[in-house]
Amino acid sequence: MDPLGQIQAKKIINRIFIFDLVFFVATAVASLVLGSVFSGIKGLWGAIIAVIVLLVFALFTPLAFKILSRKKINPRKFVLYVTGSWFLKLIIVFVALIILSRFAFFNRAVFAWTVFAGAVGVLAIEGLTVFLTGLPKAEERKEEINE
Repeated sequence: MDPLGQIQAKKIINRIFIFDLVFFVATAVASLVLGSVFSGIKGLWGAIIAVIVLLVFALFTPLAFKILSRKKINPRKFVLYVTGSWFLKLIIVFVALIILSRFAFFNRAVFAWTVFAGAVGVLAIEGLTVFLTGLPKAEERKEEINE
């Protein structure tokens, strides 16, 4: 990736990391409080497990950005790889759901709603951040480099 693309990628990484972190903390606090209030210890366990799944989910894209921004990749492939990382995140959540469906020590409704709300929120934050920040187009990069 060229220097301008790297600068843009670092800006996207930082914004996604900050927005995901704030959203993650808010979701975790709300989930832990509501889960324990409405479902007791099982709700608390459901919230704790969901928060762990969401932490992996929320950190996946910033880590993918960090790894990919170090390599020389054109911006279109960069966006394709990041979008692919979103697909992998969804697969991770479904695998977690399949594995955890065998256990009964936690409230599944608290877990499901927390994961659903968190996943939708994280994907919305990341998608909007990439969309609003954007990557420089090839024509813009050539003009900025020539100037």
